[in-house]
This record gives sequence, structure tokens and C-alpha cells, in this order.
Amino acid sequence: MSVPFARILSGLVLRPLVREPLRTLLTVAGIAVGVSLIVAIQLANRSAIRSFSDSIDAVSGRANYQIVPSAGELDETVLRELTFLWEDDGRFAPVIDTEAIAIGDGQPVRILAVDLMSDIHFRDYRWARISTGEREAPAEAPESPSVAELLTLFTEGSAVVPLTFAEERGLEIGDRLEIRYRDRMVPLTLRGILHPEGPATAFNGSLIILDIAVAQHALGLTGRLSRIDLILPEPVPAAMRQGIEKALPAGALLERPSRRNDRVDRMLRAFRVNLFALAAVALLVGVFLVYNTVLISILRRRRDIGVFKTLGVAPAQIFLAFLAEGATFGAIGSVLGVGLGWLLATGAVELVGRTVSQLYVAGGGVGPVEMTPLTAVSGLAVGLIVSIAASAQPALEAARLRPSAMIRPGLYVRLSRSRTLLLGGAAAVCFALAWLLSRLGPIRGLPVAGYAAVVALIAGFSLLAPGALQAASRGLEGIFARLFGVTGRLAASSIPASLRRTAACPRRFSSSWARRSRSCSAACRSSLRRTSASSRRATDCWARRSASCCSTARS
Repeated sequence: MSVPFARILSGLVLRPLVREPLRTLLTVAGIAVGVSLIVAIQLANRSAIRSFSDSIDAVSGRANYQIVPSAGELDETVLRELTFLWEDDGRFAPVIDTEAIAIGDGQPVRILAVDLMSDIHFRDYRWARISTGEREAPAEAPESPSVAELLTLFTEGSAVVPLTFAEERGLEIGDRLEIRYRDRMVPLTLRGILHPEGPATAFNGSLIILDIAVAQHALGLTGRLSRIDLILPEPVPAAMRQGIEKALPAGALLERPSRRNDRVDRMLRAFRVNLFALAAVALLVGVFLVYNTVLISILRRRRDIGVFKTLGVAPAQIFLAFLAEGATFGAIGSVLGVGLGWLLATGAVELVGRTVSQLYVAGGGVGPVEMTPLTAVSGLAVGLIVSIAASAQPALEAARLRPSAMIRPGLYVRLSRSRTLLLGGAAAVCFALAWLLSRLGPIRGLPVAGYAAVVALIAGFSLLAPGALQAASRGLEGIFARLFGVTGRLAASSIPASLRRTAACPRRFSSSWARRSRSCSAACRSSLRRTSASSRRATDCWARRSASCCSTARS
């Protein structure tokens, strides 16, 4: 007799999912949380990297090359060696690009110091307001300020900020602004405000622009530079490149501005991997939930499975039905997880930006979160794959068991004392391995051994779970018996009798117990038959003796 697969799927999977909404929602939530964390971390990190890259491009302006030191700062005397570039249609500009802390709110800010008179070749500035030498400034200044207005920017402590920076802090022209650079307090006076365009958009507006001479004096960097921006013809003539390389001081490099993005990306790599490792642990909880849910489904529907197998359903169809149940959990949980991940990323993007700004790139805030098709597809794929993988083992077990074993009630697992001690020893080995791995150093900047130690810890606690549950059951049995009577005693004693559902119990132990259970059941049935036969013989003998005694009495 052939049973349609749709009927098998409806009877074994779909109807139980609807009948048990709480269990279904719990399993779906486990997958959704794990997927949402992975998606949120991916979105927040991509937003941080994209924001920093955009900031580097905005600050670099039209520069296509930079001279940067391998460590420390550059000596400004190298500028004299680069004057030949003016003759070959090249441009160069000294730059101080560093970090500081705003005293008012304690937030990191970026300091960009340039030659404001000649920097028009590299960056475009659109002035919103600029000082006229008086306390009150006009509401709107022309885009090209006069020389008298520009001269106020070269006075001691003069600073220019983006409009967003001034509005967030309630600053106006002439107001005082204090920053802390390294170990010194630097007082500044606001002399100009820029529209949020060009370099004023960098680092989400957390930027203070100074004239380079003012910055060198105020920050104690006299004679030193962070880098030199270059505008060179493409392709760079060989003679020009040789001249630049000859002028480079020891330890300095000629590179593209995009190389800074690569360095920051490598610097943030460990941060991203750490967050992904935490998300993977959360997804692992979802894997256990799917495994446990599918296993409970099999145990609760074993009679239905046995009936279907008796009717001629192939083991492959049973396997595919329960695999489809795991895939259903994964599909629903992944779709919800992608949406929840976008919401989490939107809410956590400021926290990620603050962490990146304080630990890695000062002033490096993050921009808006953008969901890409690749991110959505990757989140869906992760949730679906882990759900199918988690449901594969119990589905395979349901397909392999004989119909008689599925129909017979009571498929339980009890571990002997020796097995419990063996699992405890394996857990101790995992804990020792985790300690040893935690002592190892990073590999290429990544704590690979630390992640392996976390995996070993999870495995150790999983192996320790059966023994811990048995000990807890023995300890709670008396307490529950006093509190709830026979019901409490049965509840406590049922925990170690169902370790497949309550602990990570290896399958071969359950098979071993099943074999013992079958032999014990056979012995019990044989004993019952012998007992019944003996009872019948004894009853017949008693009846004959009773009848004989009654006949004698009557006679």
C-alpha cells in the first residue's frame, strides 16, 4: 500500500506543529535569535567600515597618493625635497591627522590640520559662518570669504568645525572649545563653521579643522606632520616617482589613501570575529533547540511512525518528513531573524560606533544601516543549514527503527554508573583541553585557540550534563516527594529515565540500553509465562483436591 508523501508530511509534521504552538514558537525563537545576532553584527560592522572609508575619502579629497610614516610622525623638512613637483603639474600639502577628546562631553574627535590658504587644491570647503573679528557673526557668510575673514583663522587657538558639530554642542562663532590631546589641555576658539559637505562630512561631523601652524603650536607638534597628501598625474611618470622615493625619509612610504582603509579593516578584523563568535554561540543554542524539538516530536509520535511504517511507508520518506520539520523551523526562524537582525543593528549601531571610536579609530562613528541582498541571503542560509543539520540525526534514527520498537511504549535511556563516570572523565579532558588552549597566543592576530577553548568548554559541559541530571534527580527526589507526594517523586525519577531529551547523551548508549531493555523485556515475558503456567497448574490441583474433599464429606 503506497501512502502519499503529502499525507505523511501532514500527519507527522504539519498537524503536530499547529497543535503544539508553544513548542513551535520556542524553537523558532531560538533560531531567530541566533540568525538575528549574526545579521546584526554583520550590518553594524559593515556600517562602521563603510563610514570610516567614506571619512578617509572625504578627508583625503582629491589626493591620489600619500606619504605616510611607518611609525610616529614625519619631519616637515621633507617638504623642501618635494618642491620639484610643482614644475611637473604635481601638488603636495602637509597634513596633521590625529585624535583628541572633547572636554565638554568626553567624546573622541578627529583633528585635521592643513594649510588653509593652499588647501583648495585638495579639499572643498563651503562656509556657513566665519568670524569677522567680532563676537557677533553674520547668519550667512559667502562661500568665498574675504582675506580679512580668512586671516582670523590663523590666530592662536582658532578652530573650524562642521555645522553638525556646532549644533550638537550649541556652539556659535567666538565660543570656547577645549580638547585634550595626549597629556595636554588645548583651549580653542571657534572662528568658522562649515556646511556638512566634503571634508566636513567625515567621521559623522566629529571633526575639528585647524591651520597647520596653529595646530603645531597648540598640540606641541612643531616641525612634525602626520602625512603629506599628493596630487600626481596618472600614470605617475617614472622620473617623478624616482624623485619622490629619493626624497622619502627613512621609514616613510608612498601609498594610495585606500591603503589606510585596508589597515583599519585588518585592525577591526579581531573585533568582528569576536562578535561573530558570540553570535555563533547563540546560534548553537538554536541548534540544540531544533535537535531537541525534532527528537521530542519523534518520541511523542512514535506510534504514528510505527503505523505509517506498518502501512508500507519507506524509511526514506520518514527521514524526509522529519527533515522537512527541521527545515520548516529553520526557514521561519531565519526569516524572522533577518528582520530582527536589521532592527538590532539599527539600535546597536551607535554602540558599535562608540566601541570602534574609543578602541580603534577615534572619531570613527558609524552611518546608517543598509540591508543588502547578500546579507539577507547569508542569514537565511545559515539558519536553514544549521536547522536541517540539527534535525538530521533524530530523523535518521526514526527512519531506522523497526515498527514494533516505535509502537511499543517507553523508549527511555538510563546510564549505568560506569557510563556516567566515563562521560565525567571525558568532560574533565575537555575542560583541561580548554585550559591549555586558553594559554596559547593568537594566530595572525586572531584568538583562534580561544575560540577552540570555548568549543571545548561547551563540549565538556554537554558531556557533564547526564551525570549532573542524575545527581540532581537523586537529590530532588526526596524533596519533591515531601512537597508533592508521589507525583513529585515520579517527576524527579523520570529525568534520568529520558536522557535523550534532557541531556546530550550519545546514541550508542541509548542503543545499548535498548538492546538491554529488549532482552530484559523478553526475560520478563518468559518469567510471566512460567509464572502464569505454574499458577494455572496450582489452581487446577487445588480445585481437584477441593472437589475430592467435598465428595468425601458428603459420603
